[in-house]
Amino acid sequence: MYFDYLNVLVFASVGLVFVFANLLIASVLRPKRLTDEGLDTYECGEETIGGAWVQFDIRYYTVALVYVVFAVEIAFLFPWALVLKDAMADTGAAKGSGVGYFALVEGFVFVAILFLGLVYVWAKGDLDWVLAYEGNRYQPKFADSRLGRVAKVRDIESELEAREKAAKAAAQPEPNAV
Repeated sequence: MYFDYLNVLVFASVGLVFVFANLLIASVLRPKRLTDEGLDTYECGEETIGGAWVQFDIRYYTVALVYVVFAVEIAFLFPWALVLKDAMADTGAAKGSGVGYFALVEGFVFVAILFLGLVYVWAKGDLDWVLAYEGNRYQPKFADSRLGRVAKVRDIESELEAREKAAKAAAQPEPNAV
C-alpha cells in the first residue's frame, strides 16, 4: 500500500524538478536585453500602443465563460451517452443494477439546469454584444480633437465650394441687354 504512495511521490517530485530545472536553464540561456527596445513588449513585429493593462469589456469575459460552461457540458455528455446505451439495455457494467432510467433522467436534469442558466444569461442581456447606451453624448476633453477637425474640414470644403461657384459666376459673360 505504501508503495503506491511512493509512486505518486516520485512522479510528483520528478515533475516539479523538471519544471523548475527548465525555468532555471531558460533563465541562464535567454538573452539579456537591458535596453529600452529589448524591454518592450513584442507584439508580432508591431510597435506597442499604450499600456499593457488595457481593460477589456466585461461582455467578453461573460461570453467566454458561457463558452467554457458549454464546452464542459459536452465533455460530460459524451461519456454519459456512451454509458447510457448499456445502462438502458441493462448490459455491461450496469447489468442488473437498473440504473438506466435514473441515468437518463439525471442527464436530462443536468442539461435542463444548464439550459436554465443560458436562459438567465440571455434574459439578463449579457449575451448581447452591442448594448444600447442611454447616457450623455461624448464630448471630447480637448478642443483639438478629431471631431473638431472633421467639423473644420466640412467648413473649409463648404467655403471652397462657395468660392468655386463665385468664380464660375464671375467667369460667365453677362448676356447683352438689348
